Amino acid sequence: MNPTQYRRLHPTKEGKRIYRFITTSVISSKLYGRMSRHPNVIFTDKDGKRWAEIRAGFIYIAVGYAWNGSSPKRYVGYPPFGMWLGTPDFYGTRKASLVHDVLYQFAEVGEYSFEDANYQFLKLMEDAQFPFAQQYYEAVEIFGGKFWGKDKSGVKAIYNIHHENI
Repeated sequence: MNPTQYRRLHPTKEGKRIYRFITTSVISSKLYGRMSRHPNVIFTDKDGKRWAEIRAGFIYIAVGYAWNGSSPKRYVGYPPFGMWLGTPDFYGTRKASLVHDVLYQFAEVGEYSFEDANYQFLKLMEDAQFPFAQQYYEAVEIFGGKFWGKDKSGVKAIYNIHHENI
């Protein structure tokens, strides 16, 4: 993921001590395994805002999507005297954590499994040649169930779409 495609959020002014990054352009990523055959779909929030789209074996994530990186993080303290606590983020984990976060957020309405979402995380880290891809993957396999399908904010999926762009 090119650093110009996202930026770090200020932990107390913008991120509300939860989100660490925000997309600044549409991010696209190839999908792997069974997800490469996922039906075309648009994922929206309860207000109809399009946040992601799966089309022809790729996922597209909208500008302005905020995520926390490789694991839930919390900012402890107040800038500049504070720090993020949680799994470290590296170049090789950012895109993987973004796609993984989107898939977890829309798990209730997507036609994919916990294992499918975690597999995307692994493959994207391997694509980025992240040396600890297997360890990060094993962590989401063990601890990810706690977060799977927990978004009760009214996410929606619109299936049977054709050539719409995010």
